[in-house]
Amino acid sequence: MLRDTDTAVLLDAVRQRSDPLSWFTGDWPLGNHFYRPVSTLTFELDDWLGKGAAAQFGWTNALLAVLCVLALFWLARELTDSPPTSCAAASLFGLWHLMEPGQAGLAPVIWAVAAAAFLGLLRSGPRHLGAVLVGFGSMAFLAVIVDPVVPLGQRIVWWLPGRTASTMTVFALVALACYARAERLTAPRRPAAPPRPLDLPATKGTVVARPGQFPWILFPLSFVAAALALGSYEQAVMLPALFGAVAVWVWASGGRPRWGWVAGSVVLLVSYLVLRAQVVPTAVSGYQDQQLRDGPGVVLAVLDYLLPGAPSLVPVWTGLGTGALIMLTSSFWGPVGLITANVGALVSSVQSRAAARVGVAWGMAVVAFLPMAWLKPFEHYHYWPSAFRALAMALFVPVAVGAWLNAVSPRALRAPPRPRPAPGSLPRP
Repeated sequence: MLRDTDTAVLLDAVRQRSDPLSWFTGDWPLGNHFYRPVSTLTFELDDWLGKGAAAQFGWTNALLAVLCVLALFWLARELTDSPPTSCAAASLFGLWHLMEPGQAGLAPVIWAVAAAAFLGLLRSGPRHLGAVLVGFGSMAFLAVIVDPVVPLGQRIVWWLPGRTASTMTVFALVALACYARAERLTAPRRPAAPPRPLDLPATKGTVVARPGQFPWILFPLSFVAAALALGSYEQAVMLPALFGAVAVWVWASGGRPRWGWVAGSVVLLVSYLVLRAQVVPTAVSGYQDQQLRDGPGVVLAVLDYLLPGAPSLVPVWTGLGTGALIMLTSSFWGPVGLITANVGALVSSVQSRAAARVGVAWGMAVVAFLPMAWLKPFEHYHYWPSAFRALAMALFVPVAVGAWLNAVSPRALRAPPRPRPAPGSLPRP
C-alpha cells in the first residue's frame, strides 16, 4: 500500500509538514491545487496512531467503506421509510465493494429470467407482445445494472488516496440523511389527494412519525456534515443539487419541503468556493491539465449513467455501414437488448406507483457523477454515484418483478356485459 507513488509523496509531505491544522489554509499534500484538509487529517491520524504501519491505513480505508454502507442505509431509511428497501440498497452497495463487474455471475441468471418473459406469448399470443417486451426489458435492465460500474473495492479499500472519495461520501450521505430526516419528521403535509383504489388504508399498525425534542438540530447538523464533505473531496460540490433532489422526494411523498434550507446549501457552497479561491492557487495545475477532457468522451460518460449501455450503440451504428449481415451477429442484437432494457425500465417505472422515487434516485446518481465526466476516468469517481445507483436498483426491483409477472401471467378475464339489469337487482338511475 505504501509503495504507491501518490501515497509515498503524500505521506512524505505530511511528515515533513508536521502541522495538521495547516492543511486548512493551503493546498493538500500532493500540491496539485486541491483543497482537502479533512481527508488529509485522516492520513495525519493514521500516521500518528500506526507509526507509519500500512495496516493502520488499510483498516481506516476499510472502516470508511463500512461507514459509507451504513450511511446509505440511514439515508435510504429516511427517504423510503422501508427497512427492506434500505437493507437491499445498503447490501448491494456493500457487495459491490467485494466483487468486480461480472464476478458474481448474477447478470447471466437475470438475463435468463428476463428471456422467460417471452413464454407469455405462448399463453396469450401476439396481442400480449407489448406487456412481454416491457417485462423482458424491465428484468433485463436489472441484469445491466446489477454489477458495479467499476471495481470499487480495489480503488476505495486497497488504494490509500481513494479515501478522499470515501471520506467525502460518508459526510455527504450523512448530510443528506440528516436533511431527509428533518423533512420527514417536521415538513407540513400537502392537502391529501382523494384515495385511489390501490391505496392501502390506515390500520392500527400504522406508525405516525413523531419528531423528537429537538428536530431543528438536524438542519444545522446536515450543513456541518456538508461542510466536512466539501473539505474532503471536490465532487461534493454537487451537494446543493442533491439537497434539492431530497426536497423533490419529500414533495412527491406529499410533504412541503423547506426550500430555504436548499438555498442555504447553495450559500454554503458559494462560501466554500470563496474560501478555496483564497487559500488554493486558482491556476490550473499540471495534474489538472492532464486530467481534464472534453468532446465525445464526456457525452458518452454521462450517457452511460442516463441510459446504461448506451455507448455500445456507437460501434453498432458504424457497423451498419457494412451491410445487413451485421444483423446476424451478437454485436448487433446485444445493443438491441440494451435498448429494450432501457425502454422497458422506463415504461414499467412510469406505469408504477414508484415512478417518482425511482426517477429521483437515478437522477441523484447522474448528478453526483456529472462533474467527474469532464475528467479522464478513475474508479473512485463512481463511488458516491454508486450509492444512489444501489438505492435506485433497490427501488426498481419490485417494479421489474411486477412487470415480469404481468408478462407471464394469464390475462384477466373481463365479465360479459349485461345490457339489462338482472331480475331482482336494485334499480339504476
